[in-house]
Amino acid sequence: MLLELSGIKKSFKNGSRYESILENLDFKVFKGDSIAIKGKSGCGKSTLLNILGGLIFFEEGEMLFNGTNISKLTSNEWAEYRKKNISFVTQNFNLLDDRNVFDNIALPLQYIRMPKKEIKSRVEKVLHDLEIQHAMKRNISTLSGGERQRVAIARAIVKEPSILLADEPTGSLDEETEKSILRIFDELHHKGMTLIIVTHDDSVSSHCQHIYELYHKKLNYVNS
Repeated sequence: MLLELSGIKKSFKNGSRYESILENLDFKVFKGDSIAIKGKSGCGKSTLLNILGGLIFFEEGEMLFNGTNISKLTSNEWAEYRKKNISFVTQNFNLLDDRNVFDNIALPLQYIRMPKKEIKSRVEKVLHDLEIQHAMKRNISTLSGGERQRVAIARAIVKEPSILLADEPTGSLDEETEKSILRIFDELHHKGMTLIIVTHDDSVSSHCQHIYELYHKKLNYVNS
C-alpha cells in the first residue's frame, strides 16, 4: 500500500459556519496504480487532490504513506513529504514566464539541491522522452498549449516522484493535443509511475486503470 486515507473529514468556512466537503472518506492507492477521480464541479475533487499532495490539512481521519501515519506531521515535515514524493500537473500549467523551458523543468531538482551535472542530465533526458528537446532554450511565452503542458509534465516527473497528481490536465487543450498528452500519461503508467487524475472527461478517465466518483462527500468505486 502506497497511500491510505481513512475517515477523512474536511470542512471550509461559509460565512459564520463551517460546511463539510468531505466526510468519512476512505481511499487506498497501490504503487503503480492509475486512478481517475470524477465528480460534479464543486464536489471536492481538487480538495481531495490537495490533501493527497499535502497542500491542505483535514480535521478528522488518518493518512498513511508507505504504512507510516503522516497525519500529525509538522508544517516543515509536510513540506518535506511534498518535496520528496509528490508532483502536480494542473490545467493552467503554472510555469514561470521569466524562465526558459530548461530552467522551468530544472526547478524541482534545484530545490532538492541536486548537483548541476545531474540536473543537466535529468532535464535533457525528460526533454527527449517527451519530445520537446527542440524547445529547451525557448521562452515559455512562445510555446503552444500542448508544448506548455509537456513542459509542465516534464517538470513534474523529472524528480521521479512517488505519486503524480493531475488536476484536469487536458482541460484547456484541443482534442488532438489532449490525445498526445494522454499518450504520455499512458507511457508513464506503463513505466510504473503512480497517477491520480481529477477529471470530468470520460476520454481521460477511460485511460485509467481505476475510476472513482466523488459523490455525497465520499469516494465510490466505479470501474476497473
